[in-house]
Amino acid sequence: MGFNSRNGALRRGMALVAVLGITALGPVQPALADETEFQPPPLVPDAPPTGPLSPSGNYEPTQGCMQANSSGASVVEKPWSQLTLGFERAHSEGLTGQGATVAVIDTGVNEHPRLKLTGGGGSAVPDGGANRDCDGHGTVVAGIIAAAPSPDTGFVGVAPDSQIMSIRQSSALFQDKQQNKTIGDTRTMAQAVQYATDQGASVINISQSSCQTMAAAMADGGGHNNRLHNAVKNAYDKGVVVVAAAGNTQDSCQKNPPGNPVTAVLPAWFDEYVLTVASVGQQGQASEFTVPGPWVDVAAPGEDLTALDPGSGGTGVVNQLATGPQGEPGPIQGTSFAAPYVSGLAVLIKQKFPELTAKQVMDRIEQTSLSPGGPNGRNDILGHGMIDPMAALSDVVPAEHGAQPAPAKPARLGADVIPQPDWAAMTVAFGGALGGIGAVLFTAFLINAVRTVRARRAGGDDD
Repeated sequence: MGFNSRNGALRRGMALVAVLGITALGPVQPALADETEFQPPPLVPDAPPTGPLSPSGNYEPTQGCMQANSSGASVVEKPWSQLTLGFERAHSEGLTGQGATVAVIDTGVNEHPRLKLTGGGGSAVPDGGANRDCDGHGTVVAGIIAAAPSPDTGFVGVAPDSQIMSIRQSSALFQDKQQNKTIGDTRTMAQAVQYATDQGASVINISQSSCQTMAAAMADGGGHNNRLHNAVKNAYDKGVVVVAAAGNTQDSCQKNPPGNPVTAVLPAWFDEYVLTVASVGQQGQASEFTVPGPWVDVAAPGEDLTALDPGSGGTGVVNQLATGPQGEPGPIQGTSFAAPYVSGLAVLIKQKFPELTAKQVMDRIEQTSLSPGGPNGRNDILGHGMIDPMAALSDVVPAEHGAQPAPAKPARLGADVIPQPDWAAMTVAFGGALGGIGAVLFTAFLINAVRTVRARRAGGDDD
């Protein structure tokens, strides 16, 4: 079962690698017209996985670790994503994630002066431990969640006082040449989720995805999918909010046609227990690379982003990474980097409403999002739509009080939707209009007749 690579350099069929979100392939599919609730097939109940992260294989580094920006330049202005979401208003109200721990299941997290790392966590990569990130991917994710403010730049994390527990369970730079795969699969991901839950994380961010054909996902040959299912369910039952990326179109991740998914994206596939995040661009449009599916719940900014410098020894802020085959810079983008905005929001909601269950936090984020339209206020591309942090933190959500959920917010008409004429309404309108015109003409006729009679009488009197 191959995991999706976001850097385009690895062969199809390799195991779990970081979701770098670089290449955008294929057109966005239209929303499902008559959508029913998606349910994955039932899996065999079992205890959640236990034990430390332990990939099977002999993994060796294939290249050196990412280095910090050598120019010393930094990004001063606030990123568009931060201005659009407006979560700094929550900071002014004292909602900063103080005391919360977010587990980042990824490629590791490098130390950075603007990040609070727990010093715990775990690593399946045989080099440097959890707080080392050769790929740079996990550090970008962690910064979006928890970067502390700085007078040198407008960039700040969604929950800047939260601390990051790094669980380094994958890397694209370590390969078992005999098995032709990189570190990480659904087995180590299941172990990582369970480890994060046991260590007291309140939110788990998984900016990685296993893309499998539906047939392969349902077959679950090694039982690893079942283990991952049990791990996320166990986290959910214990009040932990699990946030995952929707996946990007590249390698084994393919676009899903509306209503008939052919590619299962894990852990998003276990939709009841996972909050899955799609990507949007600066104009609010769905990113071309975001993978649709009936498990997509919400969307967040995932293009042209700003992040902490993820290189080893980095201290600044960057808006490009060396992502090309020759090390050329490219924009920071991908569903991987949309997910941490939602993880940060979940932290703030749990701080303000500590009594809420994982389901209630997830429901609050969905119900206050900006609906993209579609049946029941959602579609397979953007789910319930772009998150609205201040609404999620301020709105009264009826479902939390035993009432029916509020109706979906109105949405702009999609560019690909042509409104059909309502002939019954038009008939009534035309009938009313014709009736009004007739009344005016009849009144004019009477007035003219009266004037004529009066004129004749006046003429007769003169004779």
